[in-house]
Amino acid sequence: MGNLIKRLLSKLFTSELDKRKESLRAKLQVQINTTQSSWVKTRNQLYIDLLEIASESMITKMEKEILK
Repeated sequence: MGNLIKRLLSKLFTSELDKRKESLRAKLQVQINTTQSSWVKTRNQLYIDLLEIASESMITKMEKEILK
């Protein structure tokens, strides 16, 4: 029973993390599409690439950086 609960929580956590990643990816892409700054485009593309392997703490740091 404990294993089942762990798996369900893991799926829920992963799903929530995936939603945050997708939201962040969309914000980064909007900035890429609307800026003329090559620095912002490069930085945001790197962030997008990192999202594939990002942990929750990395996502939180990216979100804080983007909201500045």
